[in-house]
Amino acid sequence: MLRRDADCAYWCARYIERAESTARMIDVHYHFLLENPLSNEVAAWASMLEISGLDEDYQKRYEGQDEKSVLHFFCFDLENPSSILSSLKQARENARTIRDQLSSEVFQCLNRIYLELREWDVNRVLRNSPFAFFGKVKDGSHLLRGILSRTMMRTETMDFLLVGQYLERADQTARILDVKLVDLVPVLMQVGSASRSFEQGQSQIQIATPDNQAWSAVLKSVGAFEAYRKTCPQGVVPEQVADFLVLNNNFPASIRFCIHEVHVALRRISGNANYAPSNEAERVVGRLDSDLNFSSAKEIIDNGLHDFLENVQVRCGEVGNSIWATYLSY
Repeated sequence: MLRRDADCAYWCARYIERAESTARMIDVHYHFLLENPLSNEVAAWASMLEISGLDEDYQKRYEGQDEKSVLHFFCFDLENPSSILSSLKQARENARTIRDQLSSEVFQCLNRIYLELREWDVNRVLRNSPFAFFGKVKDGSHLLRGILSRTMMRTETMDFLLVGQYLERADQTARILDVKLVDLVPVLMQVGSASRSFEQGQSQIQIATPDNQAWSAVLKSVGAFEAYRKTCPQGVVPEQVADFLVLNNNFPASIRFCIHEVHVALRRISGNANYAPSNEAERVVGRLDSDLNFSSAKEIIDNGLHDFLENVQVRCGEVGNSIWATYLSY
């Protein structure tokens, strides 16, 4: 497989996953504000900008964090490479480059999704329904993923699509949990209530009864709410939410699950059946996969969940760099 074709497949999947993650995050944000009318809306938008890592870029081109400006930035701003429309446009262009390696149904579906969403703008979203727009993005992503699974041969193209999809998802889960952890822990403090210690980095914060709606919003941001409730029927507990989203090996958006899928796909690409890694990409992702496999929730929290999640984001970047150096640079 040509390196440039592998690069297109990898980034096509990353951009599709990024568009869905952004739509899901904003959709949940809207629901949360409707259910909590007294919540600080400006702070909520600020946390979303921080999750994306584009808060500085936003501040250079927009004044204030009002609803319309932030929605335009996340949904339709083509200068923002992580906006929904920009992500789908770039996914479509990458798919066009490798159209001969994709099934016709895959390209037609992606092309149709992009053209339909291009007809929307921020005024139409606010005038009609934000939920309808974000639903279209999520449904389109799910449909596309189903068509890929149903019509694509299990070749290197499919493996690079899976590598891009799961690496992007792992990074998004770590970002959402990390930023929301900082937002939510202070909210959990209640004067006079029975509390217990919660380690975050070098500082110790006292937390009490969790804000179930806020932590439920974190779970819904990655589509994990129902799966979590089935796994942990005793209710929403912050430490268990962190455990579920980081270490659960059966949920498709947990960090551990995603990194393992990246590792497996990379070993299929190289054809490596040995225990030892055959290249730098396998070594870097294999080490992260092993660290997650042999970690426990208690150990992570005792050593600082915030520090751990920041480290995961850095290492996801290292995985991406090693994949580029091993397979994609040309």
